[in-house]
Amino acid sequence: MSPEDVVALYYDAWISKRGDMSAVPLAPDFKFRGPVGSFDDAEGYRAMAREAAAMVTSFTVRHQFIDGNKVCSIIDWEMSLPVALMTSAEFLEVEDGQLVRGELIYDAQELRTVMAARS
Repeated sequence: MSPEDVVALYYDAWISKRGDMSAVPLAPDFKFRGPVGSFDDAEGYRAMAREAAAMVTSFTVRHQFIDGNKVCSIIDWEMSLPVALMTSAEFLEVEDGQLVRGELIYDAQELRTVMAARS
């Protein structure tokens, strides 16, 4: 499976499967870094995706850049929380047909503030 195919499965899980990553080939030691949470294994990431996706109301991949086994996507997403549309860049790396690393970059200050107020 090409990096583009693997990443397509990943975004399909966010867009149409409500964060269910069970069909996404995540390496067991999948590493993810983001402004709100970081994970060092696939199971932790899958659990977060299921929980977070319950609050995602729209998710659109605006553009994608592919360089060998690395894919950068520009994403627009909205949540059921009182925060504005968020635009982010996500870098994903694929090895041997599995996602091995991900990094999500966006300004999360508004989201952190709303989440802190809910706690």
